[in-house]
Amino acid sequence: MNNLLNKRILIADNDEATLTTLDKVLTDQGATVTVAKWAGDAIELLARRERDIDLVVTDLRLPLLSGLTMIYCIHRMLPTLPIIALTAFGASDVKDECLRFGASASLEKPIAVSQLLAALQQVLSAKPSMPEPAAIGRHGSQRRML
Repeated sequence: MNNLLNKRILIADNDEATLTTLDKVLTDQGATVTVAKWAGDAIELLARRERDIDLVVTDLRLPLLSGLTMIYCIHRMLPTLPIIALTAFGASDVKDECLRFGASASLEKPIAVSQLLAALQQVLSAKPSMPEPAAIGRHGSQRRML
């Protein structure tokens, strides 16, 4: 079953090749893709069209405002919106920080298309939940694991 069919995915990455590749891969799976080249554009787009996006995929290295800060801001605005962080620096402390700031998953680049699609489908099929007081981390975000 293709959980990406008719899903609306926002991709935030300043690398044109990554944006093009992710756009093609996800569009081929039936998703509608919107791209942002920096975190400010992504946050503004979500503020205006929050109900039009089902999932966010973001790189952690973005100009002006980091992907980690963007994850935190999005999670504060839309706590049930799934967010997948992509990073070339996949140390466990970086992955833990992504999850603590509100990401649903953190994947290390380079990533195989099959691995990305599996993570997207798993995150989209998970039931969204509101943060509970016991689940709040020191930065005020919910900790969710795959």
